[in-house]
Amino acid sequence: MTSMATPRASRTAAARTWLIGEALGATRLFYMSVWRNWLTLKQYKVNFFFSFLSGALFGLGMLMFALVFDTELLQRTVGTTNYVSFAVLGVGYQAWQGVALWGASEMFRNELSTGQIDYTFTCPFSRYGYILSNVAALAVQETIFFVPMFAVGMWFTRETLTLSGLALGLLGTLLSVGVLVQLGAFFGALVLRYRQVTAIFGFFNFAFQMLTGMFVPVQAMPAALRAVGLTLLPQTYGMDLLRHYVMGTSTIVPVAQEWGMLVLQLVVFGALAKASVALLERSARDQGLHYI
Repeated sequence: MTSMATPRASRTAAARTWLIGEALGATRLFYMSVWRNWLTLKQYKVNFFFSFLSGALFGLGMLMFALVFDTELLQRTVGTTNYVSFAVLGVGYQAWQGVALWGASEMFRNELSTGQIDYTFTCPFSRYGYILSNVAALAVQETIFFVPMFAVGMWFTRETLTLSGLALGLLGTLLSVGVLVQLGAFFGALVLRYRQVTAIFGFFNFAFQMLTGMFVPVQAMPAALRAVGLTLLPQTYGMDLLRHYVMGTSTIVPVAQEWGMLVLQLVVFGALAKASVALLERSARDQGLHYI
């Protein structure tokens, strides 16, 4: 009995040792993976900062989102209880917003992965014009997918919808999208300059959704957040004018002021876009694109 038990005990001990070794190896591998990701995240400090900031903003956004379930508040701030159309027009706006803001960035990412970026910066044409023309082409394509959702919003606003109101609402939307294209050119330059900007984009994308009235009326937001939406984010006025002319809602500020702010933002952000693209062109010319 003793001779038979000894080999069995040895095999059990060997199996236990093997399992412990495997567990320790898996633990070390997990630790190394976590540590590697942490070092990579800290290497890009701006991206690292915005990762934390995005989490805080998300929590705040969820608190504000609870406001939309108060129909009395919606009526008092916007002048309607038709949250279906309010939300559908806001969500539908994202089709153009996504192209305008991130179209240039995705284009440059694709050119980086396919090795075309050097040709883009050596061909004799305006890089700023190149960005605008490509984003405009994407916007035309995306409009096809935007129409069905927009039509749903129109169906729920049929009592207030007029042809002239629809035309003015779309004009305000088009102007705000034009401002967003300028921001998109700036973000495209960030992609080539700083490489890791996913957290930055995530932060801005969520800010654009929560601080512009896409889901929650701007009028119901705290004063500090309302000021950000009214001064820095053109979607605020684009969506507000679209809802005003189509749904008959109350505007955040006087209508003439909203049109004026969109024109002012187009000038300011257009200058920012041209300056950022010109700086990127200068860096590409002086240093080459090897730093990418």
